[in-house]
Amino acid sequence: MCKRLVKPLSALLIGAFASIGAKAEIPLDFHVSGQATYTMIKAGGERFSPTVFLFKGGLEFDDGLLDGIGLQGVVGVPMSNDDKHGVTMEVTEQTAAYVTLTNPEYEEGDLKISILLGYASTEIETHLPRLGAPYSDTFSGFSYGFSLQDPILENKPLYWSLDCVRSYKDDDLRVDGCGLGVTYAF
Repeated sequence: MCKRLVKPLSALLIGAFASIGAKAEIPLDFHVSGQATYTMIKAGGERFSPTVFLFKGGLEFDDGLLDGIGLQGVVGVPMSNDDKHGVTMEVTEQTAAYVTLTNPEYEEGDLKISILLGYASTEIETHLPRLGAPYSDTFSGFSYGFSLQDPILENKPLYWSLDCVRSYKDDDLRVDGCGLGVTYAF
């Protein structure tokens, strides 16, 4: 049930804050980004590395009591799968919603470092030819990580970004990802 709520809740929150910001002139920064993400899935003593492309949208307060606090929504689609010992693994869908915490003293042009805390849902499809049809399962729970951003060109709203996140972890499975991409700030 939580997985079904992540996407609509993320879109609703971003839309609500955007409309509030436009009407009440609340100091908000908006950004969108795309990242190619190398995913490391550790399961059953094996490591698989499928890739995912993540689309991100977010907002962040840039003044006042909430300065440096933001929200981020993430939707990922598969780029490639990984095959080891006849087992193929692919991340078929990934969604997340994060609260972002950035140093309020951050100045435009500096390296921006943010902590990400939230909830992620990852759908993994596993195919073992001897079993026939692929098996798909979704793993959801607390997620955390960090994000780095730095301007690409001086006085332009384009930034390179590097995000590293732990999407899921239990005794049998770990899903981590690091992505490099471009962010556009409004």
